[in-house]
Amino acid sequence: MWNVSETTVKRWADAGLLKCFRTPGGHRKFKLDDISEFQASRGFVATGVLTKQDWEDPDVENFVNQQNRDKLRELTLYLAVQNQVRRIRELLDRLYIRGLELADLYDNLLLPVADSIEEQLRTKKLSLGQHHLGCKNLESAVAYFYPRIVRRRANGKTALCASPDPEPCVLTEGVGRVLESEGWDCLNLGARTPFQAMAEMVKDEPVNLVCICSVRTRLDASSKSDFEALCATAETFRIPIVLTGPGFAKLGLRDSLPSHEYFSNLVSLRQYVKHSAR
Repeated sequence: MWNVSETTVKRWADAGLLKCFRTPGGHRKFKLDDISEFQASRGFVATGVLTKQDWEDPDVENFVNQQNRDKLRELTLYLAVQNQVRRIRELLDRLYIRGLELADLYDNLLLPVADSIEEQLRTKKLSLGQHHLGCKNLESAVAYFYPRIVRRRANGKTALCASPDPEPCVLTEGVGRVLESEGWDCLNLGARTPFQAMAEMVKDEPVNLVCICSVRTRLDASSKSDFEALCATAETFRIPIVLTGPGFAKLGLRDSLPSHEYFSNLVSLRQYVKHSAR
């Protein structure tokens, strides 16, 4: 997997650099969490061929090794609708070992799959029940996978994360998790959060950053007025406001919503919060 010799792995393990445990027969065994932590600390990724796993489709391992995004999205969508939470988590584990960090997984897999679930509901390829099942299973798989990733040490800063969108948003959860993985404490208010409620939290909580997420923003005159009030409150405490997601993609909309930064994806947001934590 790492394109190193077996002797090298044994040397790392015997030196205590790569954690392992011994079987009664004396063989070294390695936990995924320890492999991930070692890989991240060394700053390298899995470039070799991963060992085979008992996938029903033998091509899945090739999709992982080649990072074939289209096929992986198609597979994840199928697994979500078929109630295969464990399989989605295993797929996320494999891709994470491959070097795809949390923000990459959201940008290249989870968010596109969530969009596909919504699109298939609109085109009636999925029933409402299948739609709800797919969304729930996608989130459940990420919830099981998320505790396994390597996180940065707490930096003592707090971010407020929320979305004005009327429906639950995978993007909002993703932003919250990316912030936490970078050492931030995150106050995640979720979807259906009015700007007025965000402003109240800015007043009441020791917040260092406000991150507003949206997939499909629908703002009227009243909402824009409340957003301006939120900006005024944040400016009083010198707290930056950043916008994230396709809901703010239109330049004209962003011009009418004063903010410090806009990020179209989570990889660029991660770079920003990583730098802001210094």
